[in-house]
Amino acid sequence: MAERPQFFPNTLTPPTINAATLASSLEELRIAVRNGAEQVKENTPLPESWGSHGIFRAFPGIALTFLRLDYQTSVLGDTKETSLDYRQLGLQQVPSGLPEAPLLPSRLSAIGSSSPVTAITLRILAALAKDNWGNGKANIAVEDISCLLDAVQIALKNEPLVAHDGRKMGGDEILFGRAGLLWTLLNIRAHTFDEKTQTALTPVLGKIPDIIRVIIDAGRQGSKSYINKNGDQEAHPLMVHGITGILTIILSAKPDELAEHLPVIGDSITALCKLSISTNGHLPMTLPPFSYGQRSELVQLCHGTPGLLILLAAALKNTALTRAHWDPSWDQAIYLGTERVWEEGLLSKGGSLCHGISGNAWPWLLLHNAFEYSSKNLDNGREAYLQRAQLLALPNADVSQRLTGDSFLSRALAFMMHARETRPYNTSTADPEKDYRMPDAPYALFEGLAGNVCAWADTCAVLQAKLRKMELVEQGVCATSGVPKDEAFQEALLKQIGFPALGGNGATGLY
Repeated sequence: MAERPQFFPNTLTPPTINAATLASSLEELRIAVRNGAEQVKENTPLPESWGSHGIFRAFPGIALTFLRLDYQTSVLGDTKETSLDYRQLGLQQVPSGLPEAPLLPSRLSAIGSSSPVTAITLRILAALAKDNWGNGKANIAVEDISCLLDAVQIALKNEPLVAHDGRKMGGDEILFGRAGLLWTLLNIRAHTFDEKTQTALTPVLGKIPDIIRVIIDAGRQGSKSYINKNGDQEAHPLMVHGITGILTIILSAKPDELAEHLPVIGDSITALCKLSISTNGHLPMTLPPFSYGQRSELVQLCHGTPGLLILLAAALKNTALTRAHWDPSWDQAIYLGTERVWEEGLLSKGGSLCHGISGNAWPWLLLHNAFEYSSKNLDNGREAYLQRAQLLALPNADVSQRLTGDSFLSRALAFMMHARETRPYNTSTADPEKDYRMPDAPYALFEGLAGNVCAWADTCAVLQAKLRKMELVEQGVCATSGVPKDEAFQEALLKQIGFPALGGNGATGLY
């Protein structure tokens, strides 16, 4: 067999966005969710103990997948005859007690391996599921809250680089670091618990602003270190490994927690956009740029433009940030990044979230929401920029006009539907020109089918909201004032959880 290329040529045709196409796609993806979830269930043994696994791989990610599906049941179209008991499947994947793994400064996130924070995150989600996601009667074990407080105290003392297995590694990235812990805390705060639990959580959640501050400070320190070593020509205001994901999570905090940091966040986003523009829509893995030997820049969430697109989608939903710091480079980076993902995003690695087709498609779902439902905020940001710059018209205005909610949704649908052709969901060789390989962890959340299922489920929620909006507008309801008040529309929006462990729609409470 010939060596697989990094990506396959994209011969897909973006579907036309109309009610018939969206309704048909919704039904097909609902079937894919059901069938994919069934495959995950059949191929995932029940765990006996926590072991050394994080949400990224193995059963904790499977547990999160089923719990997300339980929350999203109302948009998945299941009937008694076709539905799986997602809640029970998720609860079965959550062992009792806490793991024996110690709480390490280098392992504060639920996503990576060997952290009790993984177990705590899932135990809390399990309690919320049992409480039907919002009755306000769920409680958290005292030992879990105590461990979270210990994790917070460690996080506040950490240096930007922490020791692990004899080497130094970034202390803020989402996979193992403080940003991953912050994401857990933000999602816990999105829920209401019983009075005793709420009181016990106060000293933990009260440290969220401090965690944000130390992460921002670490980014500033990273920038200074870079300048001392490499000069200031390519330096950004915040420089830390995994910056796009870190900033996406930070933007999920409350407005008052972000206010003092918005200038440096805005400047950092603009610097990232200009870097992407300078490489024709790619995002180099490092600064200074260097190659690990790949044939071209990577186009995948963990090392590439999709992460920047998710960050920009989150940024455009933040009113204060957009109005004070929007820059034309944001539109240019979205346009060029979208072109690169469309051209180079059908990765031969398959359909996974971390480095696959569904992970590359998800940013377009988030951008669709930003341009479809936050367009007034974006218009205000562009107008404020013109006033600051004392200009009459935007530079590259033609690029800005090409960016529409429908254009992003069309490309997202093309990729999401095509992800059904990847293994292990589809093991046939119907298209010999696109021989996608089997993932290393075929049924895992970030590297396998469970991630595809989550992506398809969120797409169902996006489609249901879009269809409801189209229906209401057809009935004469005002798109800007009437549609947002509609209960069915709001329900579909609430079921859009966002990218696992990263978001993009804010902290919805489901991780």
